Amino acid sequence: MTVGDPSYWDDFFQQNLIPSVLSYVIATWEQMPTPGPSDLEDAISVKLYSALIKAKDRNVHAFLIRYQDVEVDTDLAKETGRKDIVFFPSVQEEIYLCLEAKRLNAVISGVRRSLADEYVKEGMQRFVDGKYARFVRHGAMLAYVLDGDIHRAMQNVENNIHNRRAELRMDKNGGFLTSTIRPDDPHTQETRHRRAHEKAIFRIHHLFVSG
Repeated sequence: MTVGDPSYWDDFFQQNLIPSVLSYVIATWEQMPTPGPSDLEDAISVKLYSALIKAKDRNVHAFLIRYQDVEVDTDLAKETGRKDIVFFPSVQEEIYLCLEAKRLNAVISGVRRSLADEYVKEGMQRFVDGKYARFVRHGAMLAYVLDGDIHRAMQNVENNIHNRRAELRMDKNGGFLTSTIRPDDPHTQETRHRRAHEKAIFRIHHLFVSG
C-alpha cells in the first residue's frame, strides 16, 4: 500500500476502520457523564479521548488514537491545524480517520446558539479544502448536541450545508444522505464532496450525540 493512491485504503476504511470507530465512540459516549449546556468543546473532547483510551475493550481495536494531533504541510514545513481526535490504522502518518468535534445548541454568555455555521465553516470545510485527510477519502464530524435536541441540531446543520453547497463542492441537491456505515442509525449521516485536488468522491461521516 502506498500513501500516493488513496484508493488502496478505501475498502479498509469503509468496511473496517470507520464502523469500528463510530461504534466505539458511541459506546464510550454513552458511558460518560452528560456535559453541561455551556461546556467548552475542548473540555468535552479531552474527556472523550480519555474515556476512549481507558475503555475496557480498548485492546480490541487495532488503531492508535491521538488527541489534538498537529497537521503539518511537510512541503512547507508549516503547521496548518490541529485535528481533534484522530485514529491511525497504520504507521503511515498521512493515513488516518479524523474525528472533528463541534458543539451544537450550546449556551454562550447566557444565550443558546445553534453553532451550525461553525460546524460547517470550521469543521466540514477543512476536509473539503484538503487541510485535513488529504491523502484519504473519508473524514468524520462529531456533534455534541448540548441541549439534547438532535433533530433540531441536524436541521440547522443541513440548512447551513444547503447555503454553502458551492463552497462544500457538493452537487446542487446535496445534503445529508443515509449513512453507508450505519444505515439504521438516524443520528449518523453522510455527505459527499468533490475536492479540488482529486476526482474521487470524499465522504464526511456525521455523528450526532446527545449532551
